[in-house]
Amino acid sequence: MPRLLLAARVAIATLATAMLASCAPGLPPSVATKPVLPPPPHFLTNSTEVTIGVLDEGWHTGLVLPVGALGPSLDHLRHWFPEAKYLAYGWGNRNFYIATHPGPGMAIDALFPSSSVVFVEGLSKHPKNALPPDAHLRWICVSRTAVWRLDAYLGDYLRMGPSEDPVSLAPGPFPGSRFFASTGTYDAFHTCNTWTAAALKFADLPVSDEGVLFAGQVMSEIRPLRSCPE
Repeated sequence: MPRLLLAARVAIATLATAMLASCAPGLPPSVATKPVLPPPPHFLTNSTEVTIGVLDEGWHTGLVLPVGALGPSLDHLRHWFPEAKYLAYGWGNRNFYIATHPGPGMAIDALFPSSSVVFVEGLSKHPKNALPPDAHLRWICVSRTAVWRLDAYLGDYLRMGPSEDPVSLAPGPFPGSRFFASTGTYDAFHTCNTWTAAALKFADLPVSDEGVLFAGQVMSEIRPLRSCPE
């Protein structure tokens, strides 16, 4: 086998392993045990339903929320992204996700329980005009109560500093993006796609996170969900 072809196959295998294992979350204890208080009346009166996005980038899935729908758990992020109309969220292994040139060693380390990171990108335009053309975004319609629960889920994955502000780790790879410290841990049996499915399940949507490892499984889970009327 030619050396270049072998190197390419090794690189692809390493990337695949890393993308699956390095974005694996352990559920923060606060999410697993803390009851979510019902939303206050003023949160429910803005609108009855909200459109949120599930982002499919091939190996990786994430969530896109309109800034106007954010609840108290994510209000801490507003001053980081003052011009944003939408926030896109991702989740990954801290060392691998932040690294400019991640290597095989990082990919192997990511298979074992390790620190995590939340990726947030502020989008000043509608996502269809702000995200790459090859990014697939599926819009789904959810209740305000579901958004409230989703807000709590995402907020509990943000590690807060002494001033009760999310701990910023580094700028992200795109303009208007940033990495924040996360409360979750990783292992090879739960992926970022599990995290996305678990978030939607926590929001009381008819979605299962059991056995979800790949982006395609997440998109299959949300396929029956409806979009909001335009």
